[in-house]
Amino acid sequence: MTNLRQHSSLLLILLLALVLRLISINTHMLWYDESFAVLFAETGVSQMVYGTLAPVDGGAADIHPLLYYTTLNIWMTIFGQNPVTVRLWSLILGLLTVVMLYAIGNRLFNRSAGLACAFITAVAPFHVQYSQEVRMYSLMGLLLTGVTWCYLQATYKDAEKRWMWWGAFGVLAGLAMHTQQLSAFYLVVIGLVPFFARNRRNIVGMIFGAGIAFVVYLPWLVNIPSQLQKVNSYYWIVPPDGLTLLVTLRSFLNVHLDIPPTAGLVALLLGLFLFLFLIIQVVMYIRKPRRQSESDVGSIYFVLWLFVAPISLMWIVSQVQPVYLERGLLPSALMLYVALGWMFTSSGLPKVIVGVLAVIGLASSVIGLYYQYTWDTFPNSPFAETAAFIDENRDDTDIVFHMSKLSMLPMTYYDRNLPQAYLRDFPGSSEDTLALPTQEVLNLYADVCVMEGVSDADGVWLVVFERVIAQYEAAGRTDLTDVQLWLDEYFKLEQEHRFNDLLVYRYVDGQNDRETSCVG
Repeated sequence: MTNLRQHSSLLLILLLALVLRLISINTHMLWYDESFAVLFAETGVSQMVYGTLAPVDGGAADIHPLLYYTTLNIWMTIFGQNPVTVRLWSLILGLLTVVMLYAIGNRLFNRSAGLACAFITAVAPFHVQYSQEVRMYSLMGLLLTGVTWCYLQATYKDAEKRWMWWGAFGVLAGLAMHTQQLSAFYLVVIGLVPFFARNRRNIVGMIFGAGIAFVVYLPWLVNIPSQLQKVNSYYWIVPPDGLTLLVTLRSFLNVHLDIPPTAGLVALLLGLFLFLFLIIQVVMYIRKPRRQSESDVGSIYFVLWLFVAPISLMWIVSQVQPVYLERGLLPSALMLYVALGWMFTSSGLPKVIVGVLAVIGLASSVIGLYYQYTWDTFPNSPFAETAAFIDENRDDTDIVFHMSKLSMLPMTYYDRNLPQAYLRDFPGSSEDTLALPTQEVLNLYADVCVMEGVSDADGVWLVVFERVIAQYEAAGRTDLTDVQLWLDEYFKLEQEHRFNDLLVYRYVDGQNDRETSCVG
């Protein structure tokens, strides 16, 4: 009866997780990265290899390995490419991760803790966010929690088939590296645990597992130097500071969006309260003379290490070579949820305090889920609505010209038949991330100037993000002004439209004797 109740509770949690991840899955717009994933994955493995590894100025065209894109290609081949189906793959991976968190909490502590870990993950906006996103992070989270589970199975004192578990550890670790190379930070941290514990048997097992991971990852490992050269040459990430760590904690317990300052401050304070209470409770538990066992203390240390150390390591490395991405730390967030699950169920907190903390945690979740479901500005602007409006009102000789690939690719995803062009990124700048080989694979070539993109069109629909205008002004850049001056010279501005933060200007009656090639 107890097992039936536990399984029923887990099924209810999974049902809740499913519902929360289905909300707005169709109405929440695919943004640039998601649209790129779909458009890139549909080209097939050989094309993706070329679009990723073709040399560009001595480096590689892209920096992400191809396991997720390959699985997405298979998924889309079977189920199609509409917004719901492409997101369902990440959703399924997210649900499996909820199950893994239950298993990890159960193994480390007890079944109640396992259920609490699963519930916290189910309602965590940060995990909901990446369970709805068409990117590799949901797969990364599942694989690295799988790595953690295999480690626990392999190091369990009475473990059977120990070497089988170390082998599975290595395979999953290698696949995680094929998914997102930021997995290395988590893998390094978990790989050090047996050495700190000075357990010879586990050290040998870890070396064996690491060797298998090396073999699994080796086909891609040989490409790392060229990919690192691209990161070193130009990449958009900036070095993190102390505030970044606070934003990371807020993201883990809320959502990774630029939510309004007031809501962001409330979410940060709620998250800090929970986190500080967790640390205090850990210290009190460790000092408690009557606790269940020393193994419980070791389990807490293990979870906190997997939460804190990857963040710290990525932060330190990013002071030299910036690679700090909150979404790349999703596995650490999952370990934070395990620690919170322990705090709520197994740390000895009075029920009244548990209730208060639960209300605080749920309040933070509600704030994050609200913004996740309703966010309709950059980067998730109303691309489908904008594309449909233009398509309905354009003339056959019109063209849509984007100031950035960030609006071009999503609108291409939502309307493949709409004639569109976009202005290239400034060569060598931090925003110059879509290399020419990748453009070739996508068959979406950037234009050097507006004259080249517009060519002989009789009408132009200029699309620009409102925030880009402010960024151009702050940086003293004249990109948009130059485009508008040229359009004003050869066209007539007829209409202006706003789709939330996406601005659209319609120019008509283009002169036939205008310059159509870039000058200078």
